[in-house]
Amino acid sequence: MALARCATCRRPQGLKHNYTHPHDQISPPAKHMVFCGAKGCTRLAMIWLTDDEEKQYVQGIRDFRIAHHVGKIRIK
Repeated sequence: MALARCATCRRPQGLKHNYTHPHDQISPPAKHMVFCGAKGCTRLAMIWLTDDEEKQYVQGIRDFRIAHHVGKIRIK
């Protein structure tokens, strides 16, 4: 499951999965934007994928579920 972190908070570390592949969100209406999941941060997020999710991305998948969010987000 992908994670959301902004460019300032950077790559999520110390977690069960290794998130090494950042991607930008596609710009939908503002009500669908995802914000950083780091405690106390309110910046717009980049979407970080695991190696397995990155393989899916390379194969053309663009919609990913994000931890602690309802629904999916589309990335560039």
